[in-house]
Amino acid sequence: MDTAISITEGAADLQNTLGNTLLEKLFQSINKHYFKGQIEAQLTWEIPKGAVSISTGKPGSELAEGSNELAAFIEAKALIRQRRIKLAIPLLEKCAQVNHPESKLLLSHIYRRINSERWQFYAADYNQHLSSTRVVPAACYYPDSKTIAIHPHLQHCNAPQYVLKYLIFHESCHQLIEWDGDTPHPPAFMEWEKIAPHRERAVGWLSKRGFPILSLDDEI
Repeated sequence: MDTAISITEGAADLQNTLGNTLLEKLFQSINKHYFKGQIEAQLTWEIPKGAVSISTGKPGSELAEGSNELAAFIEAKALIRQRRIKLAIPLLEKCAQVNHPESKLLLSHIYRRINSERWQFYAADYNQHLSSTRVVPAACYYPDSKTIAIHPHLQHCNAPQYVLKYLIFHESCHQLIEWDGDTPHPPAFMEWEKIAPHRERAVGWLSKRGFPILSLDDEI
């Protein structure tokens, strides 16, 4: 039994050593090619601290300019302002049928106000648009210790090197660009994000495995 444990622990130690060597090799390559060696960081396989919220809700629909639904929504709001609430209901329901979140929210308020149980249906339907979950990111940068933490799950599932290169590049940018907790990805950061190596393939791979990704449309 002790021998088996020793062999298992030895294999794990070897995997960690090889994994750390790989991270360091990839980091040196990224640092030299993109940052002229100016990034100073240590890399480690470690579950990133904290979590981020990602939306899991169903997409809603905007009402198209000039559409009958938009006209109905505008008329419904006018009727509500005139306190002709019941007349607004069929107009809002028409909009809700095309998956318009704001119409569902108004319907839930109206039906609750007139003591109709249908408010629960529309409240639940509206809440589905807002659903989110907290997930651990694939990597994180700790400025105090200048450490880039890569989630060890990526090592266990043999993540492609292009995924690791992208994450190392992304986290290195946090040392290069000034940021704060409220705005970790300011516009200057997003400019670097656009030239991240293998970005499209990497974010696709990470997204399929449930990791949060940064959209190029985001500046957060």
